[in-house]
Amino acid sequence: MSLIALIPAGGVGERALDEHHKAPKQYRVIAAKSLLQHSVEALLSDARVEAVHIGVAAEDPYIEEEAAKLGAAVTIHRSGGASRAETVLQTLQAINRQQLLEADDWVLVHDAARPGLAPAALSALIDTCLAQQSGGILALPVPDTVKRALPVGDAASMPRIEATVPRQGLWLAQTPQLFKALELKSALQKALTERAEITDEASAMEWVGQQPLLVRGHAENFKITWPQDFHMMEQYLLQESEK
Repeated sequence: MSLIALIPAGGVGERALDEHHKAPKQYRVIAAKSLLQHSVEALLSDARVEAVHIGVAAEDPYIEEEAAKLGAAVTIHRSGGASRAETVLQTLQAINRQQLLEADDWVLVHDAARPGLAPAALSALIDTCLAQQSGGILALPVPDTVKRALPVGDAASMPRIEATVPRQGLWLAQTPQLFKALELKSALQKALTERAEITDEASAMEWVGQQPLLVRGHAENFKITWPQDFHMMEQYLLQESEK
C-alpha cells in the first residue's frame, strides 16, 4: 500500500487577489513561505505520506522557481484542467502513467490555500480512514444559524432571507480528503462524463454511491478565499512556529 498526496493548483484564486498581488494565490508568501510550501510541509508532517504531487496549469510561469523550494518528495505535473475535478483527475492519470497505481493505494487531496493544516488533524484522518478502510474528509459541524437567501434579481439588490435552514447534521467540508486512488479516479471520470456538479472529491464519491467518513478538523484549517484571510492565516502560522 502507498499513500500519496495531491494538490490541485491549476487555478488562480481570483477572489483572493488585490492590486498588490497578481500572481495566483498559491504563490503568495506569508510567514516567510508560499502557501504552496506551507501546504506541502503540512502534508509531509506525517511520515506515511510518501510523496506530494502538484497539478498546475500548462502555462504556469511561476512553478519552476517554486519547485526548487519544495524538496525532492514533490513532483510537478502540468495537468491543470478547467475545473478542480478535471485537475485532480488529470493529475491522477499522470501519476498512474509514471507509477502504476495499485488497488490499495490511497491519495490525500489537499488545497494549497489551506496552509494551516495541523499534523494532529492529518494523522486523525489517515488513522480513521485506514482503520475503517473507507474514504473520508476533514470537516467541521456548522456552528451558526444558517440562512437561505432569496434569489437576487440584479447586482444592486440587497439579499433577503428566504428561510432558516436547520443546521443539525450539516458539516463544513475541509481538506485533505482521503480516498483509494483508483476509486477516486474512476468516480471523477464517471461524474465528469455525466456532467455532475462536483465541488470536491467527496462529491464525486457520493455521485457513485459512497458515503465518505466525516473526521473532525479544526478551525485554523480554513481556506484562504478573500484578501483579508492572508493576515489571519499568517498570524496563526507565526504563532505555531513559535511553539
